[in-house]
Amino acid sequence: MNIIGNKNAIRTQEFDKKKKREFHIKATAWTVLILIILALPIYLAREKHFLITNIEVSGNNVTKSEEVQKIIADDLAGNYLWIFPHSNAALYPKSKIKSDLLASIPRFSDVSVSLTDVHSLSVQVDEREPHSLYCSDISNPNAPARCYFLDASGFIFSEAPSFSGGVFNVYSSDPVLDPALRSTYLSPEKFAPLGNFIQALGEFGVYPKVFLSKGDEYHLILASGAHIMLKSDADLDAVRSNLESFLRNPKFDASTLDRFAYIDLRFGNKIFYKFKDEL
Repeated sequence: MNIIGNKNAIRTQEFDKKKKREFHIKATAWTVLILIILALPIYLAREKHFLITNIEVSGNNVTKSEEVQKIIADDLAGNYLWIFPHSNAALYPKSKIKSDLLASIPRFSDVSVSLTDVHSLSVQVDEREPHSLYCSDISNPNAPARCYFLDASGFIFSEAPSFSGGVFNVYSSDPVLDPALRSTYLSPEKFAPLGNFIQALGEFGVYPKVFLSKGDEYHLILASGAHIMLKSDADLDAVRSNLESFLRNPKFDASTLDRFAYIDLRFGNKIFYKFKDEL
């Protein structure tokens, strides 16, 4: 005898209760499993064994480590989506830390960030070296004021103490850079040759107190207040040679340089000049 099932067959209450219990058990099990899957990453992300608690700074000779650590600590504070900590070793904002340090501390030319272990962040910095000075106030070229350090690329990165003027070449501009800090004095290609040019002038007794960039011209301001003028796109070697030949003229003596009001080298091989008593 065969028993043929019928979907419309009458089911007992016990059978229905059993099916409902099975459904609830399965639903509860799946719900618990889903909650575990969702909660486990959150738990692991917030677990203290995976959080950065130590910041090691190296390469800084002038900048205080505490200043660097404060900026990084601010970046590691808080959470992503109010849940995942910024300080988690797998989630920490590496790019933001680097960009914030470079933006906050212009003395840094480069920053490298890496983990030494799950608790320790290593920050290696490169500091710019003072190459010369940019001074906003050159009303007295022998004692310029409001000065800043320039690096070898012409980038202005830090305020300079007032006693630095006799040690470094002094640069300025008309109009002055405002703000000067974090500005570039001249492009690296234009700035790089100027130091050697200024030094070479000393070989025949010319010692500029201030190098002034003024539009498409450069002015060398001497201790006497005299200006030596040249075009900013001039061949510096040719300018140096022409100036040396001019000053070695037998009609000039050792004291002549202090008598000049200006020497104008803006017109190639033609040199124009005027003495102070002729003004």
